Amino acid sequence: MESRGLADWWRRRRARTKPPPRGEREWVHPSELPSFEKLRTHQIWPIKSRAARAVAALMAVALVVGSVALYLTQSSNPPATPHLAQTLSQLPSNSQKAAADTVDLSISTPGHVDVVAAMVLPHNLAVTTTQIPADALITGSTPGDVNFPVHWVGRDQVMGFSIVRLGRHVPALSFAPLPASKWVVAVSPILKSSTTPPQYAWANTILGDPKSDATGVISYLSTKSDANLNGFVDAIAVNQNGEVVAVLSTDHLWYSAQFVARIAYIVATGRGCHASLGIVGLTAQGGGVTVSRVIPKSPAQWKLKKGDVITALNGTPTETFDALDTALYLTPAFSVAHVSFVRNATVHHADMTLACAL
Repeated sequence: MESRGLADWWRRRRARTKPPPRGEREWVHPSELPSFEKLRTHQIWPIKSRAARAVAALMAVALVVGSVALYLTQSSNPPATPHLAQTLSQLPSNSQKAAADTVDLSISTPGHVDVVAAMVLPHNLAVTTTQIPADALITGSTPGDVNFPVHWVGRDQVMGFSIVRLGRHVPALSFAPLPASKWVVAVSPILKSSTTPPQYAWANTILGDPKSDATGVISYLSTKSDANLNGFVDAIAVNQNGEVVAVLSTDHLWYSAQFVARIAYIVATGRGCHASLGIVGLTAQGGGVTVSRVIPKSPAQWKLKKGDVITALNGTPTETFDALDTALYLTPAFSVAHVSFVRNATVHHADMTLACAL
């Protein structure tokens, strides 16, 4: 059985990933691709205390945006023209409901109060680009309910979103996959206070076309924003059906709204953290991740050794170190993971409770 498992692993290791046919233009969700971006975790440690977990929520995770990113083709598309809507009724009709269904957050810290808009997600979660301190006092307001409690969850440093849990059930926005080369309406709420109705900056803009990386994998997790939208904050992109397809981050990239919702849920269920396995490794020749060091008191301490080759996490092949990082990024901390690895030419399996990525 072990030799058959090793043969299966070898066959999967040598398989080549092919991009979806170019004629399929609606594109699958980014997380369904074998690799949507190269994510690199700087440091990984098991978290013992609540205070340490709070610090760990500000994870130092860098997103490498290169040839796999989506870019707006400025040469072939006219620039967006920003407009100001004094009321919801002055917005394009397809964007009015999505703009109305955001939630206003009042963030109180000593001597200062910020009022910002947040995108409402499933599971009573919401995200905003504003960096919210863990000890801030947060309340939320909608047209039918004001000043209800809101709880800080964490922050995803890769995309630049703070995640909160709403103390009331607020219906989530309607989402759709991030399209390619499609016109959308960008809407950015302008909030002056928690008691003043918002105004809205808006513009018609177009999202970019996918690019392929050197291995042929198509990525469309993000697309660069039009330069004329630089003043837009916490903006959402709404398609012709009134569905939210993207949200504008602090690095001025449009990210898939569906993907942001998924990551917010992962952070929320991982006590504010993405997962860490507790190893230092590198891509093995021929595929897999060679363990070069096991961090003491980490999930891997009693299960993995230097020289082991990790081949899968929860059944997902880890052909490269980037693929392992990606799989951990998409896994909540403190969950149990099934790890497959090769040691001395024999396939082994072990269950490990993952830690929090710093």
